[in-house]
Amino acid sequence: MNAASDTSPTYPIGTAQDVKMCLMPHSPGTQGGGHRAPTRRGRPKRPAPAVHLLALLVLAPLLGLFFGGAASVLLCVAAAAVAAARVRPSGLWWVLPAAPLAIWTVDVGRELLGASGDGTRQAVAVVHGMIDAFPAMMLAVTAAAMVAVVRRTTGRRGSGHA
Repeated sequence: MNAASDTSPTYPIGTAQDVKMCLMPHSPGTQGGGHRAPTRRGRPKRPAPAVHLLALLVLAPLLGLFFGGAASVLLCVAAAAVAAARVRPSGLWWVLPAAPLAIWTVDVGRELLGASGDGTRQAVAVVHGMIDAFPAMMLAVTAAAMVAVVRRTTGRRGSGHA
């Protein structure tokens, strides 16, 4: 069906091409070829490539090293939430464990690089790194899981599976 065939001559062609025709049956009293169904204006965001999301999950704790404290935790939580929101639904299985793993690796690595001496000091440094990393790890996993749950529930509600 041509876009110009179902419109009046005064209706602009450019506008008619953005409107989809509804194929619903019409009641006997209606005239014309059908009613117009609204279309979505904005394009949905494409999922980000996995490499970019992984880099985001590693860069957040690295940047957090410079800020420290609550700013580091907030950076890690925000990165995990953004990664969980932008990954494909099939990729959620690696975003959830990757966020705390990246945080743990950076925090423990920082402590190990700062520890000099024998194995006892390095073991203490690993424990200190784990203690420092735990709040950020827990909150990052919680934020990513909450985003994943919201995505799953809104995805099912939108497709009619209740």
